[in-house]
Amino acid sequence: MTYTPRRQAGELPFSSWQMTLRYRMEAPAVPIDFDDTLEEWFVDIVRLHDDEECPHCTPEQECAAAGSGMRLGYMTFVRLRDYTSTPAWEAADAHSGDLEKILALCTDPAYAMTPGLHWSEAFEKAIELPAGDLLIMDRVRLEPPWRGFGLGALAAAEAIRRLSSGCCAVACEPAPTDRDFADGDDQAFDHARAKIATVWESVGFRPFNNGIYLLDPTLRTMGDARAHWQQHFGH
Repeated sequence: MTYTPRRQAGELPFSSWQMTLRYRMEAPAVPIDFDDTLEEWFVDIVRLHDDEECPHCTPEQECAAAGSGMRLGYMTFVRLRDYTSTPAWEAADAHSGDLEKILALCTDPAYAMTPGLHWSEAFEKAIELPAGDLLIMDRVRLEPPWRGFGLGALAAAEAIRRLSSGCCAVACEPAPTDRDFADGDDQAFDHARAKIATVWESVGFRPFNNGIYLLDPTLRTMGDARAHWQQHFGH
């Protein structure tokens, strides 16, 4: 499937050169509990601007956000590290059910309580070099005015390149994060999920198992997808 943004990049009131990603990860100097096994990365998607370009200030006003920028959305990633003393399944399960589901489908359940990452046979067939950490794209959210341009795909492609070093795969489960669906409205939910899946396929993800998608960072697919989105926005 091919994803074509429904809104043109030229309709944006700013250049994509003004969009920046801010990465943050906090961890204690001496790891406790699951800190050695699970890292959570927060990535803010920000539009930088100067006083004259602020959409909320007049030219005579000094913009308080000129230095920090205007937040367009955010992403969260979770990195599960191999070769630690804590079972990765315990760390994922303690974090959220979504992470536990992804990891359960990627690993061998016989080794769930064993330290480290022990991949399932299906995962090893899907990934070129199944050795290393697992990066999970947990949440991606753009504020409503900025949806439909492809900004989420551009931001995700760049963030994955920055964060996937040392990872054998990147996983995600395409699904709506901020829309309410009526009880039993499975058709609407599935339609929304399918639309999101086409976006992530444009970044390099491919269907794996039970709604989980995988991206292999060792393949050219990721670099080609990143280059495609940069060209789409005129870079």
